[in-house]
Amino acid sequence: MVFPIESEDRTMRNLLMLCQDNVRLVVESFRKALVLFDSLSKEGGAPPGVLGDLRRIMEEAARVRGTLIGELNDVGGILVTRDDFFRLIGLFGDMMDGIESLSFLLVEMKTRNIKVQKEDAEGVAKMADLAFDSLLKLKDGVMSLGFNSERAISYAGDVDGIEKSLDALYAKVDLDIISSHSDLPTILILREIASKLETLVDKAQGASDLVRIITL
Repeated sequence: MVFPIESEDRTMRNLLMLCQDNVRLVVESFRKALVLFDSLSKEGGAPPGVLGDLRRIMEEAARVRGTLIGELNDVGGILVTRDDFFRLIGLFGDMMDGIESLSFLLVEMKTRNIKVQKEDAEGVAKMADLAFDSLLKLKDGVMSLGFNSERAISYAGDVDGIEKSLDALYAKVDLDIISSHSDLPTILILREIASKLETLVDKAQGASDLVRIITL
């Protein structure tokens, strides 16, 4: 006989494993996008195969999210943190959408041979590095759920710190882009990329808040 508490524990383990799979895919997709950031100010087209790799990762992530939603629908009201998991799934999806949008913009810039000044490319690349750091810390926090609550909360706090650092950097990079000698279309595209990076880290910070809640 399976008692309700046993059923809830088993359900929680399944949900945490699926969340861990999803955040791993979020990190892996952004790792692919970093290749595009690295090539932003370099001559030549976009590195081959990046978009294809991203699409495969995103299809896998969509399947994982679908399984997560199915698990949550099946469990009904037995799980106290059910709504928090739904919100976390939504943020995972938002982050994947943001990474996909960023990647398409970067590939189009390379395809259209849009020239980016080295200083502007470096500023955006620094933002991308901080964004990646925030996703890594979020991943560490999610991986710690279920066996080390203190560590999960600590990693969530790290995401908060990175988010504050990126906000400060974003303000500087945005002003640098505006005051650069690039043409207007390039300025607008670079500002859009910087804005998407800032939004991505905001989503990671929101997800880290949910990690705190789920640990309680």
